[in-house]
Amino acid sequence: MANADIEAACVFHEITKHSYTSVRSVPHYLDWNNRPMAYKIYPAAGALALPRDLTLPAVPTFAALAGNAPPDPDTPDTPLDLVNLTRILFCADGLTRRQRVGGEDYHFRAAASAGALYPVEIYLAAGEVEGLETGLYHYSPADLKLRGLRRGDWRGLIARAAAMRPSLMEARAVLVMSAIFWRSAWKYRARAFRYCFWDTGTILANLLAATNAEGIKTEVITAFEDARLEMLIGAEGDREGVMCIVALGGYAKPVAASPEPGPLDLETIPLSAEEVTYDDLVKIQRASRLVSEEEVRSAASARLDVSSVPEVADVIRPPTVGIGTGRGLGETILTRGSTRVFAHEAIGADELATIMAASSIHPRADFPRLSDTYLVVNAVDGMEPGAYYFRRESGAFELIKRGDFRREAGYLALEQPLGADSSVLICYMADLMRVLGAFGNRGYRDAHLEAGILGGRAYLAAYALDRGATGLTFYDDDTTRFFEPHAAGKSPLLMVAIGVPRSRSTQEE
Repeated sequence: MANADIEAACVFHEITKHSYTSVRSVPHYLDWNNRPMAYKIYPAAGALALPRDLTLPAVPTFAALAGNAPPDPDTPDTPLDLVNLTRILFCADGLTRRQRVGGEDYHFRAAASAGALYPVEIYLAAGEVEGLETGLYHYSPADLKLRGLRRGDWRGLIARAAAMRPSLMEARAVLVMSAIFWRSAWKYRARAFRYCFWDTGTILANLLAATNAEGIKTEVITAFEDARLEMLIGAEGDREGVMCIVALGGYAKPVAASPEPGPLDLETIPLSAEEVTYDDLVKIQRASRLVSEEEVRSAASARLDVSSVPEVADVIRPPTVGIGTGRGLGETILTRGSTRVFAHEAIGADELATIMAASSIHPRADFPRLSDTYLVVNAVDGMEPGAYYFRRESGAFELIKRGDFRREAGYLALEQPLGADSSVLICYMADLMRVLGAFGNRGYRDAHLEAGILGGRAYLAAYALDRGATGLTFYDDDTTRFFEPHAAGKSPLLMVAIGVPRSRSTQEE
């Protein structure tokens, strides 16, 4: 099925919507005895222990989030070595703490994950990394090790898969991020396809902040030939799909051509006794693949016509706090969790303005801005309760509907009290028909990935200010109707609730 056949994404989106009726008529019971492991393990692969005596970035979180501009070409790029590479990997997807509850061990990671299922894997194609042999590695957050999968420099093959993207041609290393669908589908069934891109986005939010703190140039790339990269990392595309690639560093020596890889003959430990396949997930995964250089170039060069968003009369532009305010990035990442109970208290308008400004910066990527941001303000000092549109380019909050909508916010967030009890509920939305018209089915993936990045940045910004945050799913069509007519034609992609945690002891993934 061709990427241009957008009926595939339209059908998938429609059949994976949540509604008041669907969540009651099609119940799903979790088989705890068949829960998949959260780690991919290569028992026979050679392992390299990464440095454990790490000093995490003390750069203010807001400075790290703001550092999005390409570096000055006259300024030498920061070299990659094992120490700063380890910091980046740990900040992106490290194991930050363990907790034993009811006789069971719970592992918490640096970035948020839907249901704490952690479907994302990270592979490293090392080229110019001081102290590390060129090769393809798998990052293991469980024991902070790299496991060698292939010898040689594979940056050339990755660049060829992405139609010789310039940032890949000069990258010192490349990260390939994949998702094992079953890990998320165990709980969320076919809708897990959406969640895997959210989870990739939250990891990218951390990773990009960490590379900014290190002064290392990056670019996120989503247009590539899937089969080439699947072969490289040994992934069977229906089961483990490549989410994105990240060019790390710049000004490397010219990347040499890489041979086509043979099969990766390394065994992995099964994740669970049985893996269930959801046909609708497999169909959208296949339909959104890029299979030729022509499709890659078309996706990478596509542009989304900017639609005019109606302006409203009631506008507020609260001041933001200083860029040096709040926790350092390392402390923020170690502190971050997912708030389980909010205190029904207000945050300041300056805090909300700071969180939104810092989290809304578009990443350096090969796709443009695809989504819009709406909010339900429940309790923000200096802002009238109601529904708002956040104009990212100006930082203005535009009041589109007055009223106390706590009850509605709780209902829209799949009837979870978190939506009602939070100070503000952020909703990332996109006109998916316009996105699909420009990018084909691949745009469906990119829209959810972008929402995950923005949501992950909102997490970091909230915790930097000692506030709490949690990601939420939603009733799809009811959410669109709530924000209409302003959001007519737009679909919700992700919700993030922000507020004052009732107790730090209530926070967990």
